[in-house]
Amino acid sequence: MSYVSVIKGNDRRENVRQALEALPASVWDKLKIARTVLIKPNLVHHQNQLASTHVDAVRAVMDAVRARSQARIVVGDSSYHGTKPAFRNFGYENLPNEYENVRLFDLNDDETVPGYFMKREGSKGEMGFSKTVAEADFTVCLTPMKTHRDVGVSLTTKNWTIGTWVPEARIGLQGRYWPRWMYLHAEGPEAHNSTIAELLHQHRPDLAVLDAFLAMEGDGPTKGEPIKLDLALAGDDCVSVDRMACELMSIDPYDIGYLVMANQRGYGIMDKSRIELSGETDLSSLKKEFKKPETWSKHVLAWKK
Repeated sequence: MSYVSVIKGNDRRENVRQALEALPASVWDKLKIARTVLIKPNLVHHQNQLASTHVDAVRAVMDAVRARSQARIVVGDSSYHGTKPAFRNFGYENLPNEYENVRLFDLNDDETVPGYFMKREGSKGEMGFSKTVAEADFTVCLTPMKTHRDVGVSLTTKNWTIGTWVPEARIGLQGRYWPRWMYLHAEGPEAHNSTIAELLHQHRPDLAVLDAFLAMEGDGPTKGEPIKLDLALAGDDCVSVDRMACELMSIDPYDIGYLVMANQRGYGIMDKSRIELSGETDLSSLKKEFKKPETWSKHVLAWKK
């Protein structure tokens, strides 16, 4: 059994806070003895706020944590364009002044622990996973709701798995960047989705939080258009949270390869009969028809072939 809460309201921060508070007290048990809490936002593009986790959603998570613990909080991401500019541009640098014992950390600078990605022929390749994330006592994944041109949706599962991976930096026309295409896209759609599922298997967050106050549709995860839902979701299982989010987006969750694979391999739950929903339980009245990327048939569904 997994737990998912859905909250609707006119304040982003309050929505996220209420979504967390609506979960059973048991999901916070590990926090009682935690010394370090890791909050993983999605800062995929340092100049695009719609594509990135809003700082008010981070504040809501910190509010919920601080109501239960004074453990050290690390806010970290391994962004494609570099996390430090996103911290600066989106107001994250104010957080250590607002809350005690908070550190902002670019996971691109972190040491790594061994991990693996999936190759086209089914073998495993070596990759590095953030040591800070691996050693945190309590972890929270926090991301906006978005469509994705390659894998269909970018929600909590994808945010956590790809953004806690620490690839080697490269130098481009705009400076340093941290790409993963050679491990994902170059291996083909099936391996791409399988890698996301296997990264979740290697390490998963304790809580998954989805900020759907202002979501992205169309050519996500960075070039889509805004669509307003005024929602927040939270749960103890990434796959369950994303499965319910797909329903709210009018997207068939069984079109999303990495969710199907994670479910089939026992890394998460997609069966609605095994998901206990709280807050807003009538999702049919909340969902909207999200525009899908034009690549849907060619790329998103290619894993099925």
